[in-house]
Amino acid sequence: MKPMGSIPTGFGQDGGMLTIGGRRADVLVEEAGRTPLFAYDMGLIRRRVAALRTALPSEIGLHFAIKANPLPELVAQMVSIVDGLDVASVGEMRVALHAGGAAQHISFAGPGKQDHELEGAILAGVTLNLESEGEARRALVIGEKNGIRPRLAVRVNPDFDLKGSGMRMGGGAKPFGVDAERVPDLVKRIVGAGADWRGFHIFAGSQALDADAIAETQAQTIALAAQLAQAVDMPPPFVNLGGGF
Repeated sequence: MKPMGSIPTGFGQDGGMLTIGGRRADVLVEEAGRTPLFAYDMGLIRRRVAALRTALPSEIGLHFAIKANPLPELVAQMVSIVDGLDVASVGEMRVALHAGGAAQHISFAGPGKQDHELEGAILAGVTLNLESEGEARRALVIGEKNGIRPRLAVRVNPDFDLKGSGMRMGGGAKPFGVDAERVPDLVKRIVGAGADWRGFHIFAGSQALDADAIAETQAQTIALAAQLAQAVDMPPPFVNLGGGF
């Protein structure tokens, strides 16, 4: 059998049996009546969210990306301890809304959105992170057709990446977002069309555990957001720094 390593912080053991939230795994299996099963310790999750908030400036809002775990019961618990939810599909958006997430605190990102996805998000009132000029044009047409002022943010493809990341979303041609030099003109068109501009989404990479690399990338991200704000001559309502680190 492959060795499993040490018990992760926050879990325990009782007579050689893993415990989750202080309860033995074999008892949880017996209660469920079958395996496999997933067991979550919401006390542990709340403590980790609280620890993250303590480490971050109070001005920063914390969002939960549903792609990390779309279990509706878990998402419903997360709604009460984070500031918003990030989704990447209409299905995830429905989970977020059904879990009690407020539409104005839900953002929808991802390239290749179809018209029915754009319309669903606009009708629901969530923020669309636009990945291209074409997506912006379609969103504006849909908003006008439905008599709705769409909430639109612009996802920026930065000219830098997150060093050591498993998935790089910047530093060259990528399917994610609008190249930084094209962003100011796009923002001006969005605002000029009467949309509710919600700011920038800038995310250079994911799956990285190097704290120094993350800090350096976030500093570059803030600097880029400031440059773009100066170029459009408007402070962004929000800057989404992404996640997945």
